[in-house]
Amino acid sequence: MASPTSVLLPVIFTACVQGSWQPAEHSHRSLSVSGQSAGGSMAVQHLFAYSSHVDGAAIAAGSPYGCGVQHLRGIACYYGEFFDLEQAHSYIDSRFAQGLIDDPSNLNSTPVLLFNGQLDFVVRPLCMHNVEHQLQRYSKRDKLFSVFSTHAAHVWSVDTGNCSCGECALTGSSDLCCDVNNCAYDLSGDMLRHIYGHGLNPRVRAKPYFHWVNQWRFLPVPNITAHKAQLLEWAMVYVPKGCESALDGCRVHLNYHGCTPKSWKQRRLWAQSIGLNEYAEANNIVVVYPQAGGNPDIGVGCWNWFAYSESGYHDPNFDTRHGAQLRTVVNMIDNLEWALKEAIVVRNDLPCPPCSEPSMAPKHSTSSMHMLI
Repeated sequence: MASPTSVLLPVIFTACVQGSWQPAEHSHRSLSVSGQSAGGSMAVQHLFAYSSHVDGAAIAAGSPYGCGVQHLRGIACYYGEFFDLEQAHSYIDSRFAQGLIDDPSNLNSTPVLLFNGQLDFVVRPLCMHNVEHQLQRYSKRDKLFSVFSTHAAHVWSVDTGNCSCGECALTGSSDLCCDVNNCAYDLSGDMLRHIYGHGLNPRVRAKPYFHWVNQWRFLPVPNITAHKAQLLEWAMVYVPKGCESALDGCRVHLNYHGCTPKSWKQRRLWAQSIGLNEYAEANNIVVVYPQAGGNPDIGVGCWNWFAYSESGYHDPNFDTRHGAQLRTVVNMIDNLEWALKEAIVVRNDLPCPPCSEPSMAPKHSTSSMHMLI
C-alpha cells in the first residue's frame, strides 16, 4: 500500500492540449512585481522593460537598470561605488529608442517601494540609493518610497517570527533567517498598500499548498533552451481560494527570489516566509514565484542581471522584452489560466513534483494536472 505522502490522485481539472498557449505581443497582463538581491535587479529590469504593464513594484537590495553592463559592475552593482548614473540614463534611452523596452515615461505614475537594510553587507545601501536616484528621473515624487532605516541584513523584512533583525548579516544562520529578518517592518504589506491602496484587507492564514507550473513550456523561441535561459523546470504559484475557479477580478503579483541554492526546500521556504501569500489570500492576488538556476558566473541560483558570456551563452537583450528569462516569465503570466490548468498542486509538507532535485536539463512533461495530498 502506498504511503499517504506518495499518493498521486487523478486529474482534477480538465487539461488543455500541451503547447496550446499563445504569445501575447500586445495584450500583456498587468501585474505588480517585486524581488530581492538578484531578484531585485530582475524586478528593476522587468519594471523598465514592461513599464506599461506594471501596476507597481518593490525592489529590495537590487541594482539600477543598466548597472550590469557598466565596466565596474562588480563594484557598482554590489557596493554602489563608481556607478555612472548618466551612462545608465543614456543606456535606458538607447534601449527605448531601439524598441527593446517600453517608454520609461510610463513610470511617472507607477508606485515603487525601495528597501535596503543598514546591515546588508552584500548589496550595500549606496546601491539602492543609486536605484532611487535613477527612478527620480522618471517617477513622481509621491510615487517613490524608500525604507533604508532598519538594521536588516541581506534579506526581506517581515514583522513576525523569530529571525531577529540583522541576523545572518556577518555569519551564517538558519536557512530561514538568511531569507527574512523580523525588523518590525512588514515589507510585503507596505508594498501592497503603496501599490493597491490602503483599502488592502488584513492578512489571513494562507493555504498550505502551491500550484507548480512547468515554466520551460513558456520559453520564447525553440533555440532558447532551458539551459541557455538558466531557468529551472518549475515555478510556484499561490492561488487564493477566491481565484481558484477563475482569475477574473484577481490581481497578479510576481516575485523574483534572490540567489538561492538549488534546493526546493529552500525555495519553497522563501515563498512561504515573506508574507505575500497571507495578503494574497485576503485580497484575491495570485502570486507567481518563477525560479532561476543561475550558474557559477552569474551566481548559483541567481537571475541574469548582466549579459554574461563566460559560460558560453550571451543574452545581449537580457534586460529587455526580448530577454530569455523575462520573456519566459511574461509568457507564463500572459497565459496564466492555461498554466494553472496544467499545474500540479502539492501540499507544502510534501516533496515537490517529479523533481527531487532542481534541474535545468530538458525533459518531457505531462500535460495533465494532478494533486498531491
